[in-house]
Amino acid sequence: MNLIFIYGPPASGKLTVAEALAELIGYPVFHNHVTRDLVQGIYPGELAANYELVDALREAVLSYCARRGTSVIFTFVYDGPQDDEVVRKRLDAVMANGGDVLLVELHAPHDVLLQRVSNVSRTTHDKLRDRDTLASLLQRNPYPSLPYPGVFRIDTSEHAPEEAAALIAGHYGLATPVDAVDNDL
Repeated sequence: MNLIFIYGPPASGKLTVAEALAELIGYPVFHNHVTRDLVQGIYPGELAANYELVDALREAVLSYCARRGTSVIFTFVYDGPQDDEVVRKRLDAVMANGGDVLLVELHAPHDVLLQRVSNVSRTTHDKLRDRDTLASLLQRNPYPSLPYPGVFRIDTSEHAPEEAAALIAGHYGLATPVDAVDNDL
């Protein structure tokens, strides 16, 4: 089981690249808004007060997938050291069940992130769409790298989503469904 853990700041292309990667290698996508949206639906307007439930759901899903041998692509906004404990728990839940963690950091220059944030595609999962809010977040938070070795980093301003997906698959030696069919011949 592989957990492809894609992280980066808002508007860095996490879900877009994850979807392109899923199409390329056949893994399902478990993106960060699925659990946020679920908890927000149960506790409208109280997401922050109930983030413990978001974290518990994410850990449970990733642990379950690892136990079943189901590889998955997960997206996440890493805000820095305050997230280290939840990230560690998530990765431990996978590794304790025999899974491998493949870390991918997506980033882009701030002007590119600010341009992307208002894209209509971001409305589907109630993502941040306000340029001023993102500008403020980027000023306060540098969205650092995870403190783990072996993180594969991609500047999404330099690579289209399909290119980024191919780079990830190539870097980690991930077989595509076409490769699997070719190997059976």
